[in-house]
Amino acid sequence: MTCIACKKGSTLPGKVTVTIDKGATVVVIRDVPAHVCSTCGEEYIDADTMRDLEKLVCAAQKAGLNIAIQHFKAA
Repeated sequence: MTCIACKKGSTLPGKVTVTIDKGATVVVIRDVPAHVCSTCGEEYIDADTMRDLEKLVCAAQKAGLNIAIQHFKAA
């Protein structure tokens, strides 16, 4: 797909690191599948992956963690 941000590059499958700051918890998730613009680096994550990320953040909050670093694994 053509990048929405720069309108010049094409997106290619890749992996990114996502940081989510929610309440008192910060979660860094590595190796998240995404499409990344070849020109500007804009990252696009699909809805299913976002739901999986939200589950990881909720689990970290329930565990009482303030900071967590994880590798992505689909639920």
